[in-house]
Amino acid sequence: MIFVDTTIWASAIDASDTLHEDGSAVLKALAEGRLPSALTTDFVLDETLALLRMRGGRPDLIVRAIASIMSSPNLNLVYVDDSLFKAGLRTFQKYERLSFTDAVTLAIMQQRKIKEIFSHDGDFDVKGILRRERPG
Repeated sequence: MIFVDTTIWASAIDASDTLHEDGSAVLKALAEGRLPSALTTDFVLDETLALLRMRGGRPDLIVRAIASIMSSPNLNLVYVDDSLFKAGLRTFQKYERLSFTDAVTLAIMQQRKIKEIFSHDGDFDVKGILRRERPG
């Protein structure tokens, strides 16, 4: 299992993103089954929606792209519940540079023993986590 972060989703969806090729390569590899199944959270998708909208994306196109991600058979979408939220708070206290969404991501990765994340965010360069930007 791998985790897919906001920066991958956003770069894959936004053709003007300088890392669009990397994000698209990750999504293609997932769709083709060349990567293990992926996990993401509703917080990550919320962050992706907000980022794309802030970049001037059309809401109808953003929603269509997010719906496509959510319907992928190779994706497990985790909804942040009370327990995960509290774990995120504990992680947030430990890592000053992490946003709260990133802290929740790290908490779920630790809980589920996920060691690999696809992300363009260097904040995930922490001990025990392999951050990748594109499939190998």
